[in-house]
Amino acid sequence: MTNSCGCLCGSSSHDSDVGGVNGNTASPSMRIDVHTHIMPPELPKFPPLYDDVSSDKSQEWITLRPHNDQKSQTNGISNPKTPKKVDMYVGDRFFRTVEANCYDPELRIKDMDETGIDVQVLSTVPILFSYDKPAKQAASMARYLNDHIASVCREYPQRFMGLATVPLQDVDASIAELHRAKKDLCLNGVEIGAEINGRSLDSAEFEPFWTACEELDFPIFVHPLGYEWEKEKKSRWKPYWSAWLIGMYVILFNLSVFPAKVKTANDAFFCRPCETALAMHAILSSGVLVTHPRLRFCFAHAGGSYLPLLGRIQHGYNCRPDLVAHSARGVSPADFFKQHQPNIWLDSLMHDADLVEYICRKIGVGRIVLGSDYPFPLGEMPQPGELLSTDSQIQKLLCAKSRERIMSKNVLDFLGIDKIPA
Repeated sequence: MTNSCGCLCGSSSHDSDVGGVNGNTASPSMRIDVHTHIMPPELPKFPPLYDDVSSDKSQEWITLRPHNDQKSQTNGISNPKTPKKVDMYVGDRFFRTVEANCYDPELRIKDMDETGIDVQVLSTVPILFSYDKPAKQAASMARYLNDHIASVCREYPQRFMGLATVPLQDVDASIAELHRAKKDLCLNGVEIGAEINGRSLDSAEFEPFWTACEELDFPIFVHPLGYEWEKEKKSRWKPYWSAWLIGMYVILFNLSVFPAKVKTANDAFFCRPCETALAMHAILSSGVLVTHPRLRFCFAHAGGSYLPLLGRIQHGYNCRPDLVAHSARGVSPADFFKQHQPNIWLDSLMHDADLVEYICRKIGVGRIVLGSDYPFPLGEMPQPGELLSTDSQIQKLLCAKSRERIMSKNVLDFLGIDKIPA
């Protein structure tokens, strides 16, 4: 259904120029990128998790080394005032190279100015979640990362807002860090993984965490952990960058398919991929939004494959409700999704105009937020928002006010704030 203007906007995208559904006051031309990652120029050093030389070091702490310096014993950039590339290692395993704009805020602002981004919402690099590490040290890492993000936001309050990270392997510690992030650091929400060391987001142990998010009015940005796919079944997931291009988005297997091979949470990862779509499926098929109706979720990468699979999920409910229906109080998946659209936002990182049109038709323009995955090359780089701004199909699909809403006002609605700090 189209609006009287001829686009797919719906009434929420034609609110007055003064503000959106929360009365926010973003400038019509403002661009706010909700999906960007940052890390400190150095990381804390923790004792090795494995002393045995023969042990698998793939679960060790992240370390940072100057680019192409495999022998360096430092854990950071030796001279942050001279920004350079840095290599990230998991123990002794090379993970990725990141550019200096991943840790240098002045370089980020230069990029933002060149590409027309007014504000970035900062969140940590997902591999630093550290959900598989000892809880006490993971809590220390979370505090360190949150202090860093808060310091960048304080230094450049008109250019950056921040999301906290929390050590969700320890729910009590996570709640304590949520309170600190909100009250002491003035951060704007929390970023969490699409799974927590093999545990789904609908696990009962996370109920107190959802309660705390609701009480603090803290929005939740859900991001996948694609790097985990390369740790299991490398021969299948490593070629063609498949772990990142396919594994972060799809629902392929049920745990029951290979029960004899699944002995630990790590063994289950290939059989039970808990990435964006599965996380969204867990939240919407469980009672999380029934019990916590004021939660606000934003799912990265447009929710992965969830919406394209919603028809299949609904058919599964129709033919086998005993397997699909859990705690959604007897409401079908399609109806539950419609009822709880006010709780859900999806970022715009889709790379395909046809998919943008499909997602807009399924969830509405008012639930899409600009997200680029800056500064990583698999994101919408080097020009965040380029597809929305320049694609001829989208120009016909969405009127100017609808595109403006995606670029800024929807982000403020998700964050629950009226305007950018002065």
